[in-house]
Amino acid sequence: MLYPVKELQDIFVDACVRTPNGELAFISVFGRDGAVQQLYASLHLGIQEGGIRQITLLDPDTSQTLAAVPVGDPRRLDKYSGRLPKDNLFGNLVHTWIYDESLLNPSKATGSAWLLVDRETQTHDVESLEARTWSLIEQLSPLPLLPHWRALVLGMLGDQLVNSLDQTPHTPIGRLHASQIALPDSFSGAISGFVRNGSLGLD
Repeated sequence: MLYPVKELQDIFVDACVRTPNGELAFISVFGRDGAVQQLYASLHLGIQEGGIRQITLLDPDTSQTLAAVPVGDPRRLDKYSGRLPKDNLFGNLVHTWIYDESLLNPSKATGSAWLLVDRETQTHDVESLEARTWSLIEQLSPLPLLPHWRALVLGMLGDQLVNSLDQTPHTPIGRLHASQIALPDSFSGAISGFVRNGSLGLD
């Protein structure tokens, strides 16, 4: 499904992810090249220069507001664009992702990372999701983690480590499922405790 944008004509969104506090983290847009360029420029301009500070997604059936997404600090946003083949049904269109750069790189400084997957094709692959989640936890962990610790750590601490954005007031819109992985200050102590009591071992 494609969602119109209230602030700019001829821009349509098929996926939007917000941070836990509701600010824009990722948006996938389709439109003519000029319209998409105008959207990206408007995010970085001041209000007096014609800039916008929120993106309002509309229900395509009723034209009512579906979500008003604050932009936040636009300096953290980057974009990646591709052009659709000219012989497609809708003509000369550009597909652009506008995203917070933190989506790409786990941050040891904040102990957090993002995991985005296609809701329709990937969310049911539990093994793959666990493997990707564990890989991010390994990258964030201040302690070395052994591969065979995955099941126990995720079983014991998973609810504390993985926050599905579906469980927040700012659930993703469109096909993307988003989770934020964050290691609490108690993570190292919990792992050390599991090692001390024999729950985690070298074998």
